[in-house]
Amino acid sequence: MTTTLVRGALIAAVVLAACSKPEQQLESGRRYMSITYTDTTFESFGRTDRAITGVLVESGSDSVRFRIHTTSDQLVSMVDITLHPATSRDERPRTRRIGMPKGTLPLMATSVAFLEQLLRRGHVVGGDSVSIPVMLLGAQASLDVFTMIRNGSDSVVLVPPDGNFTNALHLAVDAQGRILGGVLPLSGTRILGIPANP
Repeated sequence: MTTTLVRGALIAAVVLAACSKPEQQLESGRRYMSITYTDTTFESFGRTDRAITGVLVESGSDSVRFRIHTTSDQLVSMVDITLHPATSRDERPRTRRIGMPKGTLPLMATSVAFLEQLLRRGHVVGGDSVSIPVMLLGAQASLDVFTMIRNGSDSVVLVPPDGNFTNALHLAVDAQGRILGGVLPLSGTRILGIPANP
C-alpha cells in the first residue's frame, strides 16, 4: 500500500514538472509588411515551442493581436485574437478565442505567422503537394482546403480551392522554411520581409 502511494506521488510529481515547464523561445522580432494597392499592413511576431504571438497593424486602422496555440505535430488547437480599434473610433479592445476543428489550420489574410504554420504542417505531412484544411479567420469565418505545392527547396505555392494559379500565393522560403517574401499575382499583393534592427 505504501509503495503504491509513493509510486503514485512520484508519477504525479513528474507529470506536474513536465506540464509546468516554461515555454521555450524559438524566434523573436520577425517583421514583415504586406502591400495591396495602397493599403500596407505591418506584422511582427515571435514563436515559442507552444505558440506564435504577434500583431498586425494597418496604417490608420485597427490593429489585431494574436496568439496561435500550436501542438507538437504543427497543428493548431486555438487562436486568441484581440481587436484594438483605431483611436478615432473610441472603442474598447475586443478579444475572442477561436477553437480549431480537428486537423484544420487558421489563416488570416496574408499574415506570415499564420502562413508559416501551414508550411510547417505541410512539412510534417510530407510530399511535394499537400492538401491542408484551412479556416479563414475574419468576421465571417469559412472552411476551405488549400493545396501547398513545393517548387524546389526555396519556393512554395499556396493554391486556393478553385485551383486558380493566378489567385495562388507564391512564397520564397529559406532552408528552415521561413518566408522571405511573396506575391499574389491576381491582386498584386506583395509580402516583404523587414530586416531586423542592428
